[in-house]
Amino acid sequence: MNEIIKKINDLSQGYDVYVVGGFVRELLLKRQNADIDLVVNKDSLKYSKKLAMAFKAKLITLDKATETYRIILHDNDIKDIDVSSICSGSIEEDLQSRDFTVNAIAFNIKDFNNFKQHVILPTNNALKDLTTKMLNTVSSKSFKMDPLRMLRGFRFMAEQGFNFSQTSLKQVKNNTKLISKVAKERVKNELSRIFASKNASKVLKIMDKTGLLSAILPECATMKKAAKKHYYHKGGLFEHSFRAFESSENILNNLKKYFPKNYTDMQKHFEDNSSFSEHVTRKGLIKFVVLLHDNAKPETASFENSKMHFFGHEDKGSQKMKKIMSDLKFSKKDIEFSTFLIRHHMRLSTLTRNNIVTKKASLKLFRDMGDFTLDLLIVSMSDWHSYKNLKVFSKRELSLQEQSVRKLVQAYYDLKHSKPVKKIIDGSIIMKKFSLKPGPIIGELLESVLAAQEEGKVSNLKEALKVVSLKLTQIKKKYKI
Repeated sequence: MNEIIKKINDLSQGYDVYVVGGFVRELLLKRQNADIDLVVNKDSLKYSKKLAMAFKAKLITLDKATETYRIILHDNDIKDIDVSSICSGSIEEDLQSRDFTVNAIAFNIKDFNNFKQHVILPTNNALKDLTTKMLNTVSSKSFKMDPLRMLRGFRFMAEQGFNFSQTSLKQVKNNTKLISKVAKERVKNELSRIFASKNASKVLKIMDKTGLLSAILPECATMKKAAKKHYYHKGGLFEHSFRAFESSENILNNLKKYFPKNYTDMQKHFEDNSSFSEHVTRKGLIKFVVLLHDNAKPETASFENSKMHFFGHEDKGSQKMKKIMSDLKFSKKDIEFSTFLIRHHMRLSTLTRNNIVTKKASLKLFRDMGDFTLDLLIVSMSDWHSYKNLKVFSKRELSLQEQSVRKLVQAYYDLKHSKPVKKIIDGSIIMKKFSLKPGPIIGELLESVLAAQEEGKVSNLKEALKVVSLKLTQIKKKYKI
C-alpha cells in the first residue's frame, strides 16, 4: 500500500491531491481498505489518465457530471483508485458537502507519512464520532443533497458497526420519501450489501422504525396493514415475516450448530456467489426471499369453512417478487433464484411434518429443486422457526421438522457424493420399442427410469422397460393420447 501511495504522490506534481473518505477513516481505525478516494484541485480526467497510464490500469468513468473516474488496479492490496474534482472552492468546503462526519476526513497526499498531524476535519466532533462509531451528518441538508446517504448509513451500520445518532435518525425519518428519487440500481446495491451482512436483522429493525424500509419496499407496509387477527403473531403478517428473516440469518450464521455433519459442504454452497450480480450474495438473497415470502397473502386471503386460507399465495408472491426485483434492477439470475424459492416455499411443509420423509419423496424433491435444494430448505426452516416462541406449534413438532431437514441435507450430500447412476436405457430404445416419435414425452419416460434406478427399483433393461410401460400408460391417460 505504501508503494502505491508513494507512486501516486510522485505523479501529483502540479496538483493538490487529497485522500478523503473511507480510506482515511479506515487508516484512523487501523483497518485495511481496498479502495482509495482522491480529490484533485483541477482536471480530474487528465490526472486520472496520468495515473492509469502509470499503473497500466483500466480507466472508467463513474460520473461524468461530477467528473469522477475509477482506475482499476490488478494484483494489488488496493483494488480501485477513485478520482474526482473538488466540488467547491477548497478541500474544507468540499468536506462540508459530504455525508457523515466519519467519512468527511482528508489529508494532503504529500503528508501521508505523518497524516494524523495533518488531517482536515469538517467539524470539531468528527474524530470523536469516529472513535465512538457514531453517524452524524455533516449538514442538516445532507440527505436532501443525496437521499441514498440514508441507506448508506444503514450499510455502514451493517458492515462496520456504526450507529446513527438520534439527530441523524430523526433526519432519516423526516426524509424517507426522498429515497424514491434515487436511481434504483444504487438502492439495490446498498440494500444487497445490508442483506449480505451478518447482522442485517438488527439494521432492518431500525430502518423499519424510521419508515425507510417501507419506503423502499412498500410490500412491508402492506403486510403491516393486513388484519392481525388472521395471523399467529401479535404483530400480524409483518411480524411473522420479520421473525422468519431473523431466523434465516441465525441459521445461516450458525450452520455448524444446526447441521454439524454437513456444515462444511453447506458453507461452500452458501458462499458461492458466482451466479449473482454485483454486491448480491446467496445468503443475502435467501434473507430477502424470507422477508417477502408471504408478500401475496393479503390479496389471496379468503374464508372457507370458517377458516382463513391463502390459496395460491406462493405463485402470486413469486410474480410480485419478480416485479419488485425487476424494479430494483436485480439481474435475471438474481430474480430467477428468488422467485423459484418463493414459488416453492410451501413444498416442505407437509413433506417434513412428523419426521417422515421417504427416499422416494426425497429423491423427487432433489430432482425438482436441483441446485436450489439447500436454499429452499433454509427458507422453509426459517419459516417454521418464526413460530418457535408461540404456542400454536408444539416444540416437538418443530423439532421433528428440523430433524427432517437435517436428514434431507444428509441424503442430498450422500446422493451428490455418490457415483452417477449408470444409464441402462436411452431414448432410441424407448421410441423403437413403443413406436414413439421424438418429443418431451421421451424425456419424461427417461426421467421415470432414472428415478426408479436411484430408488433401487431398477437394475436392468427389462425392469426399465416395465417402468416405461407403466409410465406411458399414465401419460396417455393424462394427455388423452
